[in-house]
Amino acid sequence: LAEGPTGFDNDSDLQSAETARSAILGHLNEAFVALDPDLRITAVNAVFEDLKGASAAQLVGLAWTEVFSAPVQALIGEQFRRVLRTGETLEFESESTVQSGRSFGVRVFPYPGGVAALFINRTEERDLRGRLDRAAALETALSVLPGVATARLNIRGVLATMDADFLRLTGFSEAELRDCRLSDIVRPAERRALTHAVEHALQGDAPARLPVTLLVKDGGERSVELALATVRRDGVPEGVLAVLSI
Repeated sequence: LAEGPTGFDNDSDLQSAETARSAILGHLNEAFVALDPDLRITAVNAVFEDLKGASAAQLVGLAWTEVFSAPVQALIGEQFRRVLRTGETLEFESESTVQSGRSFGVRVFPYPGGVAALFINRTEERDLRGRLDRAAALETALSVLPGVATARLNIRGVLATMDADFLRLTGFSEAELRDCRLSDIVRPAERRALTHAVEHALQGDAPARLPVTLLVKDGGERSVELALATVRRDGVPEGVLAVLSI
């Protein structure tokens, strides 16, 4: 038999291909939408239905301009038209106008009968980048303040990294302090309270502040103010930032 215009030898092959395509779309974690050359919706998956709060039956046949607000239309609609003209694939980020505060990575690509897009939720990734940027800025600011030293404790409460001011304050080298607990270099009578504060910080509790007496090298003591704050990765506590001020 001659191959038809669809690229399939018979209706059975076409039906199998459509079934496979539907299965793939049904298992995507990203929101999917397909449009014809006039930018009318021809298909969506369940994630896109949830994103819009409407069923496929309500969405299919609608113009793009009926589904999204003007700011998104202007940005994404232009990318759809560009892909239709050039056949290239485009990627960019867009703030959600459907769910305030959410950010999406959008991938627009050629699709049988027109064009399609995947919307990937980038909100947590964006927020994490923001938190990391703020943490880096904070540590940079602290590094130029006189009498301020910082160290990071890992999830076991052990000293993992120490800045030069922390080492000068204690008199020890990084090699001497590595794998030690912060409580190991404070006055014994204060260790229980410090251990308790570190444990709370590792559980993600609010930042704590307390006075401690450091046992510095060569038998000396130094009184400091200590602040403890949780360090998180993907929202989960992974350590503690210790800030000491004289």
